[in-house]
Amino acid sequence: MTAVIQQLLIQNAELYQLNVESMLERIPARQFETIVKEQLSTIENRLARVENISLPFESRTNEMEITESTLSSDSCGGFIEQKGFGEIVYKEGKNYSNHEKCEWTVIEPYAGMISFELISNGFEECCDYITVNSIDVNSASTGSPFKLNSQNQTAYTNGSFAKVIFSADSSVIGKGFTLRYNITRIKEECGGAIIGDTGVISYKSGLEDLNKERCVWILHSPNSSKINLTLLEDGFESCCDYLLVNTIDPETGWIRNDTMKINGENDTLTIEESLIVIVFYSNRSDPGNGFLLEFSSSGENPDPKINFKVKHFSEPNGTIEYPSSEWNEGGEINNIYVVGFSKTIKIPEIYSTVIDWKHGIFQSSTTDSCVYDSLIVYEPLDDGWKPRAWFPNQTDCEPFVTVPPEKELLAIQHHSFIAIFKPLSNEYSNDVTRFSFSYDNQRIPDSACGGSLEPLEAVFGQISYRVERPYANNEHCNWTVQVPQAQTILFSLILTGLEECCDRIFVYSHNNSAESSFQLTSINRNVSVAGPNATVTFKSDHSVTGRGFLLHYRREI
Repeated sequence: MTAVIQQLLIQNAELYQLNVESMLERIPARQFETIVKEQLSTIENRLARVENISLPFESRTNEMEITESTLSSDSCGGFIEQKGFGEIVYKEGKNYSNHEKCEWTVIEPYAGMISFELISNGFEECCDYITVNSIDVNSASTGSPFKLNSQNQTAYTNGSFAKVIFSADSSVIGKGFTLRYNITRIKEECGGAIIGDTGVISYKSGLEDLNKERCVWILHSPNSSKINLTLLEDGFESCCDYLLVNTIDPETGWIRNDTMKINGENDTLTIEESLIVIVFYSNRSDPGNGFLLEFSSSGENPDPKINFKVKHFSEPNGTIEYPSSEWNEGGEINNIYVVGFSKTIKIPEIYSTVIDWKHGIFQSSTTDSCVYDSLIVYEPLDDGWKPRAWFPNQTDCEPFVTVPPEKELLAIQHHSFIAIFKPLSNEYSNDVTRFSFSYDNQRIPDSACGGSLEPLEAVFGQISYRVERPYANNEHCNWTVQVPQAQTILFSLILTGLEECCDRIFVYSHNNSAESSFQLTSINRNVSVAGPNATVTFKSDHSVTGRGFLLHYRREI
């Protein structure tokens, strides 16, 4: 057996094992056997054609650290299965025949998107062409086909399967082609830090999202002045799910109040900055699906002296301090440090993310302007970002401000935040901790059965009553809610396990009589009442009991 055949056998054995493992996770069992047989047949055909197989194109490593490629021969069609990128080479430099129709199926188990580029071709321009289309595991089309020729040389497909078809008509013939493809990996992480000029952010594309998700991406194109965003695919609930985009002022390090929205109705944006913050927002009603968001950058960075250092965390707990490896060792006066936190969660309502402040020392500028190093922690809202903690919070013009420890500094319900630090100098050594804070999950405690709640100072308040344990028969609880300066108060029923026929939650304003109260149910979850004070009443009857509820309230914006 020749060395070429031995190498081919090893390559295909590894390839087959990889695809078996990955496909078992993604393809229904009843369909898997057929695909395996097709793969085995393809491997046998490759061995039979070994003398005609061309060498792989130039070895390279893309951003996903994929190092293998696949190259087809001049065979008219077949299966191509690999793990990153490849080429279809058909009669390159040779004449093809009239009435040809060749079909290739590309199987890339790890792909969220497959991009194609027509490297060369000698087609009859009017009538011979390649079409590329997304397909499902049964080879059924899942989108509109793209036509490739000399005028249109690029296309993309969504998912792990694609169909490539070369068609020639009955008249003039031409020469063949080389078609190259690359994949973008499936990304299920709820947020991330991305540094690059082009790419695709993929989150639960075609999969069901959860209610009240808040996923944060920090996207930085260091050498550019403009970032273009295009929503390639989404399954958003049209009323309520969307992406929010904000920029950061490089002079101050503050998130600007310039929120831009991307959804099915507004699917493109151009932002004239080199760094943007993207939040995926899903509401608390009917679940939708995820999305594919393409980004590309252009232009030259107008202020290369400003350096953004970005990081994203998704672990449920941890500590962020400066200087450290997370924020890079040490700092420069022109650096802006941006840390995002968001995590994929299954039951977002029962836990909140709690931030404990451990230590902080901030330095003022050398002038008398009372300008200090700044650290701001933001929380995402429905329409942008709200600063929740700002250090230092005094203007005494002292050279240094020390911030003492504070337990449970913040409680963030949506499990996502951004912290931005802008230093003024680098006089400290890297051995001196300038600040430190930790974050962790904390269970929302049960409220007592009724009472007068403290005036709301946070973004929202909540009543969490026996969320995971049964309430009793004949309960009657009244809570007085106070939202100072609120003309209207919005109540949202987040979780409920009530016996809906007979156990009820009522909300009414102190400006109205009890007869005009509003009932909240699993169907009617939201209600607005006149502020600034209101009452929430829970009543259970004398028969079957259930589990309790979680109710949010806030000033209606």
